[in-house]
Amino acid sequence: MISVTHRLVSAAGADRIFVLNNGKLVESGRHEELIEPGGHYAELWAKQSGLSVNATGDHASVSTQRLRTLPVFDQLDDALLADVAQLFVTEQYPKGRMVVYKGDRGDRFYLIARGSVEVLRPAEDAREQTRIAVLWDGDYFGEIALLNNVTRTAGVKTLTPCTFLSLQREQFSYLLERAPQLRVRLEQVLAAREAEGGEAALCKGRCT
Repeated sequence: MISVTHRLVSAAGADRIFVLNNGKLVESGRHEELIEPGGHYAELWAKQSGLSVNATGDHASVSTQRLRTLPVFDQLDDALLADVAQLFVTEQYPKGRMVVYKGDRGDRFYLIARGSVEVLRPAEDAREQTRIAVLWDGDYFGEIALLNNVTRTAGVKTLTPCTFLSLQREQFSYLLERAPQLRVRLEQVLAAREAEGGEAALCKGRCT
């Protein structure tokens, strides 16, 4: 039996796993063999770990260990991370639905628990949109909205049915009161990402 998937938990028990990146075969082997070298498969596994979704997809959760891997939250202590994890709300969207539109009020941060989305910018012809990124399980977008009261710089549309974990800016403000260093850290993350390459860097799994 041959299975094609982006959800690695469903591939972990396979006799042999072939890992593709941008259409090219980059690794192959069993799950245990691919985890050890710390290559592309291991990176994807780490990104998707710590996220759980129930059978119906209407409830998701994230572990404190997974939150710590996000640059936005990596300097918080365990107790505060546990509080952050409880503030996330589960949201479900069907395939083909706009999650945010360019120009919308940026009021929340999204972590993709299951599914994939495309990030869109209007093309020269305003009736068309250009895809600038595709995000999968474990990716996130909207952290700029947590810090600044700005409108969305791109639209996000679901490519598959999706389950998100979202954090509203009002809740994030509560965190800033408890951990002022969080604002400094987020400013550092955004400045570094812009220095890496502006829009392209902002959309490496983290946009709008």
